Amino acid sequence: MEYAIEVFDLTKVYRSEGKEIKAVDHLNLKVEKGSIFGLLGPNGAGKTTFIMMLTGLTLPTSGSGKVLGYDIIKESLQIRRKVGLLPEGFGFYDHLTAEENLNYVAALNDIPKEERRKRVEDVLASVGLLEVKDRKFGGFSRGMKQKLGIAQALLKNPELLLLDEPTAGVDPEGARAIRELVLKLNREGKTIVLSTHLLFEVGPICDSIAIMNYGRLVLQGKVKDLLERLMAEEGYRIKIEGIGEVGAFAEELSRIAGVRSVRLEGKAVHVVAEKDIRVEIGKLSAKHNIEIVTLELQQPSLEDLFIKYYKKEGLSYA
Repeated sequence: MEYAIEVFDLTKVYRSEGKEIKAVDHLNLKVEKGSIFGLLGPNGAGKTTFIMMLTGLTLPTSGSGKVLGYDIIKESLQIRRKVGLLPEGFGFYDHLTAEENLNYVAALNDIPKEERRKRVEDVLASVGLLEVKDRKFGGFSRGMKQKLGIAQALLKNPELLLLDEPTAGVDPEGARAIRELVLKLNREGKTIVLSTHLLFEVGPICDSIAIMNYGRLVLQGKVKDLLERLMAEEGYRIKIEGIGEVGAFAEELSRIAGVRSVRLEGKAVHVVAEKDIRVEIGKLSAKHNIEIVTLELQQPSLEDLFIKYYKKEGLSYA
């Protein structure tokens, strides 16, 4: 397994007026190359500080880490050459056009003058802003501004993109466009880290997630594995709709080993069990001459996962 990011006991302590604030507290996590990784948590959880340490913008107090194989302390310059960063509130000049703003950023990044025009046009096309390249930034919508921020992060053709709050303040249509853009960039081979407190905006497109609060990791893993674990913990919820005498059928269902509860709702039977018992349900329905119309294992959603761990940790989200 290849990792784009690996950090070990990464810690950042700020000292102010004799007090210590642990912005990041012994963080251990890995981000697989080629994945979309969601770094989730409320404002003040330590997400931005973590990103700053990954890119050498601030030094860790202790711990270590690697980005694309480079040490975050000793080789931060090499990291910045290969990583595209969208910081929260990236500043462009309102009186300059989209193209002029990107030309300026390209110059700051030492992109040769003869390459700049093509590189700028390529990234504008990639984010869907080529047709408005001559429009002044001050006239852009919030969603267009965020897209231009992603465009500047793409100027170096990075292997890894770190996007801090990419959908903050963006209307639903703009947020959807940014999600589609992230998926497109990922299909092109880029590893993408989405740092956000807007969990439901980007959560569904992530392969893996980590939830942070007060600088600590609350939960991390592949979304698929976390949802399966939640189903095992909370119970497998199965909905059965059938034609026939469902009362006796439901009563016998409740006696199957591992069944936690059985609830009748009209002609529908709702079962919660410790395992997937759809095979047993099929056999029992034949015994009771029940014609099964629906036999559905109801998968938990990412929202169910978030709610469980938010409540567990007492998290509060905007």
